[in-house]
Amino acid sequence: MVKLEFLKRTQTESQPLESELSFEEICPIWSKKLRNGIDEIDRMTLVKDSKYRAVGEAWGFTGKQTGYYVAPLIPIVGCWTCIRYGQKFSKTAREKKSYSDFEPLISDFVRHWNQRHKKIKKTRLDSILAR
Repeated sequence: MVKLEFLKRTQTESQPLESELSFEEICPIWSKKLRNGIDEIDRMTLVKDSKYRAVGEAWGFTGKQTGYYVAPLIPIVGCWTCIRYGQKFSKTAREKKSYSDFEPLISDFVRHWNQRHKKIKKTRLDSILAR
């Protein structure tokens, strides 16, 4: 009887698990571009401009979190791991340009984002939907 009461209480007290964000939710623009195939302009953007890469889109194209503006402040406002992912997107775009070439990198980045930054994107999405 006590065990049954404990199980009932735990089931009602447990919070529903938040769903993981997909790449389409984190980076909708780059997700579409990569799925449809990138042209030379998009490829060069991925190679040269960290602010406008997929990682930059995830951060809202501000650039400060991806190391674009003030590098000494990255530990305070940004994420070194995201900077490295941005560099990996650049390297991949230099060498290849089909979606399948980016899939392992996208998968790793999405895993990192969901572990470290999901609340940032959720807050931004919630504020957009509230308008």
